[in-house]
Amino acid sequence: MKQKIDRTALMCASDLLERQDQSEARLRQKLTARKYSKEEIDDAIAKLKKYNYLNDERACAFQFDIMYKSERYSMQQILYKLITMGFERQLVESFKPEDFSDHDEIVAIKFLRSKFKTLPEDKKMLQFLSTKGFVYSTVERAIEKFKSSFQENE
Repeated sequence: MKQKIDRTALMCASDLLERQDQSEARLRQKLTARKYSKEEIDDAIAKLKKYNYLNDERACAFQFDIMYKSERYSMQQILYKLITMGFERQLVESFKPEDFSDHDEIVAIKFLRSKFKTLPEDKKMLQFLSTKGFVYSTVERAIEKFKSSFQENE
């Protein structure tokens, strides 16, 4: 008969990090939810940081890179998602390129192409892109390019 092993916070944290990089805040949250003591959580996190298994800057950079290169999220969406993953706002914003408007424009046009198969009113497109976190100037440019691509195809 197998004996059940009492898992320490360090073992649990290691398993969580093995599956996916986590922010320190998210890892603390998950360990607290599993009813580990604050001291045990602090010790586990200190050991993981010591051996560089837990590194917010590396994990945030990795997640940012994936989302940015996928061209499936506006910059606002990327920032919001990373902050809700437990990364500090200042750290997240440090990865934001100075000129991200070209990226956002490409993403906005992709959203419009996937959402609208026929040319809708400008107002409808504006509302749709605004809910996705795009700034007004990007929305205007994307709508104009989307409309011109429709005219070219006719």
